[in-house]
Amino acid sequence: MNAFTEIIGLGAKDFSLPGNEFDPKDNDGTVSFITAVAKGLYMPDSIASYKWRGRTYLVLANEGDFREDNADRSAAGSAPYSAAAPLDRLRISNRDSSPGNLYAAGARSMSIRDAEGTVVYDSGNILDTEAHNRGIYDDGRSRDKGVEPEGVALLDIAGRTYAFVSLERTTSSAVAVFDVTNPHDARFLDMIVTPGDLSPEGLAAFKFRGDFYLAIANEVRAIGATTTHTTLYRVDRAKH
Repeated sequence: MNAFTEIIGLGAKDFSLPGNEFDPKDNDGTVSFITAVAKGLYMPDSIASYKWRGRTYLVLANEGDFREDNADRSAAGSAPYSAAAPLDRLRISNRDSSPGNLYAAGARSMSIRDAEGTVVYDSGNILDTEAHNRGIYDDGRSRDKGVEPEGVALLDIAGRTYAFVSLERTTSSAVAVFDVTNPHDARFLDMIVTPGDLSPEGLAAFKFRGDFYLAIANEVRAIGATTTHTTLYRVDRAKH
């Protein structure tokens, strides 16, 4: 019989720290990743587990979300928070925030925790900045949750463990690839971008007849497309 044994709070990510830069302002004609006095609540949309040296680790896609009716969402520039630009348009949790102590939904990252809930790796600003470098960052989502890490799938190839993290809010379907074999030394490898697809929601990684594959289920129909797509990639081992 399965049962809950413990509930562990995941806390928040500090956007004022170097390496955690984010763009809090949308549709202003520029994308600027900055440190700022705000935090992002770790609210994973997907979690996958694996073992390293006999210990269990969790890989989390830290998307974040507000209530369906958005009753818990406010702009940081509104009363009583009255945050100045560039934080004024940042969407924050009005259940957790106070003036000068702002909490946004989501951490805009992939993180790895041990079984006790301790963060051993966080991708910082990698997902947002790598999407921007590839020309697929959607500035209209900057004040909300950035690229919105959505799904996670793990795949073991030749003794190494790879994490695939789908990004729901980019202008083309995107999946970030990390080598997480050593959870304390995870590394970003690449980003799979599929023009013509949009909003990857579900991922499945598997082995078939000696080859490795990644299936990507895209939730939203791209502009000009007649239907949504499920895309299949063959995965080759990264060269180290």
